Amino acid sequence: MAARTSALSLPVEPRSRAVFQSYACRTPLFTLTTGGVLVSLTLPERLSAAHVEFARGLAEQAAAYAIEVERLYRNGGASRKAAA
Repeated sequence: MAARTSALSLPVEPRSRAVFQSYACRTPLFTLTTGGVLVSLTLPERLSAAHVEFARGLAEQAAAYAIEVERLYRNGGASRKAAA
C-alpha cells in the first residue's frame, strides 16, 4: 500500500502570523495563522534526535524563506509579478 501524502497551501496575508510559545513543563508550540487557518506544530512529551533534526531543518528553511522574501521585496519582483 502506498503512503498517503497530504498537501496544504496557505496564502500569506498581511495579518498572517508565526508564533513560538515555550512552556516550562511541556514541549513548545509553533503556530502559523493565515486567513481562517491555524496550523500548530506539536511534539510528544518524549523527544528523540529526529525531533531535534526536524526543528533545526525547520529553522534553516524558514531562514532561507525569509532571505528570499526580502530579496524579492527589495527588487520589486513580487509586486511586478502580481501586476502581470
